[in-house]
Amino acid sequence: MSVNSFEKVLAKHGHGDGCELCKPAVGSILASIMNDMILDGGRDQLQDTNDRSLANMQRGGTYSVVPRVAAGELSPDQLIALGETAKKYNLYTKVTGAQRVDLFGASKYQLPDIWEDLGEAGFESGHAYGKALRTVKSCVGSTWCRYGVQDSVSFAVRVENRYKGIRSPHKFKSGVSGCVRECAEAQGKDFGMIATENGYNLYFGGNGGANPVHAEIFAADIDEDTVIKYVDRYLMYYILTADKLERTAVWQRKLPSGKTGGGPIEHLKEVIIEDSLCINDELDTRMQHLVDTYHDEWAEVVKDPERRKKFQQFVNTDENQPREDMIEFIDMRGQVRPTDWPADGQPQTNWKPPTDDVFSRSEKTWIKVGKTSDFAANVGAAILYGQTQLAVFNNAKRGEWYVTQNMCPHKQAFVLSQGIVGDSEGVPKVACPLHKKQFSLEDGAQIDGDLNLITFEVKIDKDDVLVNLPAEVEVDAILGTTGLRVQNTSCVDIAGDAIKILPLRKPSAVREQTSLRAKKD
Repeated sequence: MSVNSFEKVLAKHGHGDGCELCKPAVGSILASIMNDMILDGGRDQLQDTNDRSLANMQRGGTYSVVPRVAAGELSPDQLIALGETAKKYNLYTKVTGAQRVDLFGASKYQLPDIWEDLGEAGFESGHAYGKALRTVKSCVGSTWCRYGVQDSVSFAVRVENRYKGIRSPHKFKSGVSGCVRECAEAQGKDFGMIATENGYNLYFGGNGGANPVHAEIFAADIDEDTVIKYVDRYLMYYILTADKLERTAVWQRKLPSGKTGGGPIEHLKEVIIEDSLCINDELDTRMQHLVDTYHDEWAEVVKDPERRKKFQQFVNTDENQPREDMIEFIDMRGQVRPTDWPADGQPQTNWKPPTDDVFSRSEKTWIKVGKTSDFAANVGAAILYGQTQLAVFNNAKRGEWYVTQNMCPHKQAFVLSQGIVGDSEGVPKVACPLHKKQFSLEDGAQIDGDLNLITFEVKIDKDDVLVNLPAEVEVDAILGTTGLRVQNTSCVDIAGDAIKILPLRKPSAVREQTSLRAKKD
């Protein structure tokens, strides 16, 4: 049996429903080997939030957008397009340390439209959200610099375009310097090249971050084609043998020494150059498969209406709640950013409902929130009820459905529907995508904590999903989005059983209180 799905892996090697640790690990392994679209075939249920959204979740539940900028090379028209996109969607812009431009503050429902605009300007996904190649940094090399001895930009573009989109146990980075002055910091990358008069010196196993590691020289004065051949084998050997979330530097240190000593770098020379394990043909074939099956994930989403639906904010309506309704945005040097999160224990953190049975005396009605086909298996989805966001979880593996508030009480962020669904010792749970706080889907209790979610009864009637809900005005008094908006200054208003944070300015959109909205035609 080919083990090519999470269900098959679980049946052969595990038990339960999976969790926020094993699901992304299996998803990463499958993507690294098969290179199929990660949002298709139920594989999106395995992905952590960033991969599932094809964007990095930031504070307040917004996302950043990072187009690929191979070797840091941008045309004037592309720079203008980035600026126009940022202005159109009011995004905060920053040049990153990896020679790219990061656009911050997008709502998830805006991502397909943003990427449609960027695609028309010639941009591809930068895979900043994935455990994949991030960037190949370069200096200008011999094209402009008087010290450059090789065209480092052109080689960096070639390297980045070869390995873009390839998934691996952890992110990996590269750099190409045009001379020994090392302006691209190639020796601080997972693999790096430094130009010489005769070609390039190739280095393996470096990284920056919390524990910087200096890469080791693997080969000297080799041409570009030989560099590519050796890097192909190095990366594929790493992909096939490294542990989950293990950077190349850590993996490399764990390798055995060479036959005559010299440490792991000598072992790598024996494997990659001398074919001591007789696996180079397989490594070459597997890498070529990954290169040949490259696809720009955002281009695939933009052109496919069904994939675009995965980014809709609410299943039951085309209406959107903008980011400003959930967290205040403040001005900073001519741009906007979300206000600072309060520290744990301060107001607007560790929210708790007024009482554990806050709606026990409320008159409730079974409300249709959609068809079963509207909710993907084994993941969450958000619905809008009045001004309140609720999260619906279809645990198809158990044949069970759950409904909770969509707001994680830890930081009052409306993100729970985007968390990974699994179980903890048989208890169905969801892990918040921001800080991995875990909550039982049965009763809303935090696992290993004292926070709680409000849960609601749900049932299936033929193909209809029905939720037993109090009147909108009652639910909004406790869970309404703008009432729980994180902001600079807040006060507490006690009105009956309702405790809510009062906004100090009008929400960005004022909507009528209506019955549950039907999706627009």
